[in-house]
Amino acid sequence: MPITLRKATKNEYRAIAHLLASNHLPTADIDEKNITLFVGLIDEKIVATIGVETYGNEALLRSLCVKDGFKNQKLGEKMLSYLLNFCTHENIQTVYLLTTTAEHYFARFGFETITRDETPPSIQNTREFQSICPSSAIIMALKL
Repeated sequence: MPITLRKATKNEYRAIAHLLASNHLPTADIDEKNITLFVGLIDEKIVATIGVETYGNEALLRSLCVKDGFKNQKLGEKMLSYLLNFCTHENIQTVYLLTTTAEHYFARFGFETITRDETPPSIQNTREFQSICPSSAIIMALKL
């Protein structure tokens, strides 16, 4: 089935929040102004989402998520590629992420584990870094 990838509309945020929550991913701040969300649509229904929180030339990847029933079809890979393309066009130099479960997945795309001390202040000061994700979360970075 063909997938359509595009920037999410505000009207889709409730459906995105439901998808994230059903996969135990954070939803608390997805509507903040510096967060851009993207959706993957099949038959005009949201089956995947990913977001990015931008700070100058640095960005924090937010919650890559694929709906049950659509996993193992490389949709996550397509969403990630779409997001990284967006970041390149926005002159982002480094994309960071926090994960408790997907370190090996993101390493396949060139993300490398870094320490909390190596994380720039703009990322350390995010709600996701400070309170939403546990302090045990692994931090990864990808230079574009």
